Amino acid sequence: MTIEGLSPFLVLMYEDDNAWALLPSSRQRELMELYGAWVASLRDQGLFVSGAPAGREQILLQRINDVVEARSYAPTRDVLTGYFVLRAHDLAHAVALARRCPALLHGERVVVRPAAHDEE
Repeated sequence: MTIEGLSPFLVLMYEDDNAWALLPSSRQRELMELYGAWVASLRDQGLFVSGAPAGREQILLQRINDVVEARSYAPTRDVLTGYFVLRAHDLAHAVALARRCPALLHGERVVVRPAAHDEE
């Protein structure tokens, strides 16, 4: 547990086929305002830790025959687009908070998971 008995949780956002870039710029601006309001609400409650969009360029590192190889990696499905770290009482509370994430308004999928291993 961390601050005031709350634990950190990751809210991971995923999209397919570069969906965000296909949105009209007016819709992107609208959604960014919703993201800002959602984060402000979480911050006001002391539940926001951090968050950021993920860059598009990816390098895949893979160990093959005792050599770590690096190659460009450009999936079109289940692409991580960003993350938030929130504080919550438990997973159910984190899921309730994530249900209001604006990513869900434009076709992204959201995964919620603990940001740390249990100390048991």
